[in-house]
Amino acid sequence: MVQGSRDSPAERAFVQISEALATGTFEPGQQLPSIRQWAARPGLSFHGVVRAYERLEALGRVVANPGRGYFAAAGGAQAPVPAPTPRASTEMDPFWALFHASSDSMKLGCGWLPPDWTDTRSLARVIRRTATFARSSLVEYGDPAGYPPMREALACHLRGRHCLPITASNILTTLGATQALDLLIRLLVEPGDRVLVDDPCNSNLVRLLRLRGARVIGITRLGDGPDLDAVQAHLQTGPVRAFFINARLHNPTGTSLAPRQACALLKLSGAHGMTIVEDDVYGDFCSRPAHHLASLSGLANVVYVGSFSKTLSANLRVGYVAAAPALISRLADLKLLTSVAVPGFCERFIGAILADGSYERHVRQARRRLQTAQAATQRALVQWGWELYHAPREGMFVWARHPRLACTRALIEGALVRHVLLAPGRLFSAGGEDNPWLRINVAHFDPQRARAVFQAVAD
Repeated sequence: MVQGSRDSPAERAFVQISEALATGTFEPGQQLPSIRQWAARPGLSFHGVVRAYERLEALGRVVANPGRGYFAAAGGAQAPVPAPTPRASTEMDPFWALFHASSDSMKLGCGWLPPDWTDTRSLARVIRRTATFARSSLVEYGDPAGYPPMREALACHLRGRHCLPITASNILTTLGATQALDLLIRLLVEPGDRVLVDDPCNSNLVRLLRLRGARVIGITRLGDGPDLDAVQAHLQTGPVRAFFINARLHNPTGTSLAPRQACALLKLSGAHGMTIVEDDVYGDFCSRPAHHLASLSGLANVVYVGSFSKTLSANLRVGYVAAAPALISRLADLKLLTSVAVPGFCERFIGAILADGSYERHVRQARRRLQTAQAATQRALVQWGWELYHAPREGMFVWARHPRLACTRALIEGALVRHVLLAPGRLFSAGGEDNPWLRINVAHFDPQRARAVFQAVAD
């Protein structure tokens, strides 16, 4: 199992510095080693030491002197060393490790772009301009349905790039796609309802559905979409409330729904009253505008979910739902009850970069880089003896396994020592079963650093 935050560089630095203070290594008032001196020690990192010093300062164990460094506080030698706060081991530990990793880690298991793939300087100019002309949005609640000009700009984007026949009245903004899915599950699914999901799939989705009391059924994801024979078999045994699906650039396999499969799925949905929720958070990475489930159906019996968190910024929590106006109205009431509104400033910022073309320029560049990264990653993995479930030409993910590995636990633990973070296949299993597959984010893949982890299996 991947070690959690209690074994992070920040926690190790905290323990080492605390022990030095408790054993009297440093006298009260004595200057402590610099951040860089501590970070040079095995297992520690610059940012981990920074966080450790900040924590010790908050506890009164050290005193910060700007420009000079940190000093042992009076009485620091007698203070007990606080035990690391343990967090119960859970199946989500690999994801927790991604959020607590040092900045120099290679986060192959994550679901977002590297920071240096975004032109933060250009975005900062838009942020400053937005703050200058919309100062009230920094402190006031936004429109619960979403900032109207932003929804207008988004509707224009979706009509042009994704062929969706919508207006602003078809859109509700959310705190990322996760809130969009949560709202839809609360509104559409009742405890005991049968719900279909891709298998493998987004593990957060499965947990949200089970939290609601749904009976989750995994449908094997094939190279051209879900196994439609399995879908039809389940529909014939009783009602199915909804099918939550990635039509394009599926997470984690990278597959996309073929047009014939899309039409057949829509036909089954209409005949059996099954709502389709199309999660398209990676759809903007498709190089060409495409007709997918929402556009083929005209939003009849299909709900479309998108987000800017994957394509633009993991910290920019702006997502949205596109659906028939009657459903949007009900979702808006539920959103108002549970979270009031998405921060208006973020929505104004998104509206600005949609309107001035900055967003399209950003995703166009990201598409090209992802295509290059896909080719390089797949070439290296195949050379090292790994098997690809699918060989996508674009998008963020490759789903891979090695024929010699029945279990990836030892590989993942060994990779962590090298600051390479991987996400095991069980996190993407609809039933939570162990399997030998790994989701690899090609945007973070460095062949030179990855070689020691992935080639070692063959050796």
